[in-house]
Amino acid sequence: MFAAADVVSGEIDELDQEQREALDACVIAAMTWCTPEGDVRARVRLLMECHGRYMRACGVFGEAASFPNFLDRLRRASVGELLPGPGSWSQIYGERLLEDDGTATAVLIRLVMEASEKAQDVPGMGADLRHVHSVLRALGKLPVGSRLSRITAEAVQHAVFRALLDAGFAAYTRGRETLILSPAMARRALARHAHLVDLGVYTAISPMRQFAGWWAPCPICRWTMRAIPKGRHTAELLCEDVRHVERGARFRMSSRDGQWRLEPCGGEIRDAPELLPVEGHVALSYGLWQWIVVPGLLEIELKGLAEAAGAEVRLWPYGDSYDLHITKNGVTWRVDVKTWADPQGIAEQMRDDPEGCSGLILVIPEHLSGYTGVLARVLGPLGARVITDVALINEVIAA
Repeated sequence: MFAAADVVSGEIDELDQEQREALDACVIAAMTWCTPEGDVRARVRLLMECHGRYMRACGVFGEAASFPNFLDRLRRASVGELLPGPGSWSQIYGERLLEDDGTATAVLIRLVMEASEKAQDVPGMGADLRHVHSVLRALGKLPVGSRLSRITAEAVQHAVFRALLDAGFAAYTRGRETLILSPAMARRALARHAHLVDLGVYTAISPMRQFAGWWAPCPICRWTMRAIPKGRHTAELLCEDVRHVERGARFRMSSRDGQWRLEPCGGEIRDAPELLPVEGHVALSYGLWQWIVVPGLLEIELKGLAEAAGAEVRLWPYGDSYDLHITKNGVTWRVDVKTWADPQGIAEQMRDDPEGCSGLILVIPEHLSGYTGVLARVLGPLGARVITDVALINEVIAA
């Protein structure tokens, strides 16, 4: 099953130049429209600039020829309806950038990070993007003064993990586990992880993920939930991972007698997490959560499932080479976990890896099973096999 949040940069390459230009203009405009951040006049100027870019991409006689029509289509149309020309990007064509109430969808948040070439100064996600760029600059992966046209998951992972390895394998393992299990924490707790402090991977709680000076962690991934204001004394808090939201990581925040409270909005999660003050806490930015925490949680889950099936498992056995080394009854699985499906980015990283990927098993979540074919076509010639997490555990159980 395809989840809306699983827009991947590899699919963007299927679009032609006009479609990319139109998509970029719509993404920036939609994010600017739905965020309360930034100067109003500056936001209007940015919206008008996006309208001009969109008209050039679609043609001045398109359906969004007027500025009001452009804004109306942003609120109502699907991605496929917004883009000019024929559509082959079927996985995402039916999704919308804005919810009915005008707030950002999970698709829009992901597209700002992975599809936009001009999003560094966009209100809302700008802070997250600038933080990822600052981390890459600190690690020597982005020269001062330069701008990335697109941030890729592989580049961010590789840069952070290689920097962790510089401190030694024990420090690498502790650091990577801390990033996955504690994507948000108190500043005083972070002080105990000197190497992570030096890397600058934690930053202040994003304005998008706080309300009235408070924030709350997702009960599943422990990262900061997005806060959507619903008035002066009410907000909705929800995780950026749509699967976590479906399980119940969605809460109503309200004030009674000066006391802020969270109440579950349904799902299997019955207890609301604790509201925490923004002051004194830090968190990973969106990109680091998406590309380090989300796959890391699956890596740890697979370790537990394989061990329960009677296998011996080493987590991150050779640093950044691959994620799990599983052995059972003489059978070995060298597993690299990916929770996105960017064939081009993954293949480029693997081609650059001096150790190669012959015999490696690339594991993706079951909900991305539709990508196994295209990934296999790209990575098969490099010696890798592509399967889902469910298929992997079934193999281990059967061995």
